[in-house]
Amino acid sequence: MHPIYDDLGGSDGVRTAVTVMYHRIGADPELAPWFDGIDVDRLQAHQRAFLAAAFGGPQVFTGRSIGEAHHDLAITDAAFDRVVSSLMTALADLGVAKEAVGTVGERLEGMRAEIVTA
Repeated sequence: MHPIYDDLGGSDGVRTAVTVMYHRIGADPELAPWFDGIDVDRLQAHQRAFLAAAFGGPQVFTGRSIGEAHHDLAITDAAFDRVVSSLMTALADLGVAKEAVGTVGERLEGMRAEIVTA
């Protein structure tokens, strides 16, 4: 069984998906406030490294744990759902197979308890 990272298109696929996802998030009036004052380029770099590692690609992520990174942000279930949906829609729009998109959603759902703090 090959890693989901390959199904996402490897480094280029993850880079494109993260870029599209953050464009969607920035345009979403319910999500954009969470990113006010954040260095989005730096955040996207962390997100690419995190997703690559989480989905079986290169293990170059050296950031804080998911729980540490989101601890003080008061993220709601609704916001979590919108961000996950943004990523899954971006992947689908980029032609990632439905099964792979579903696997991404399942893996992210498993992180809900560490991210949602409100």
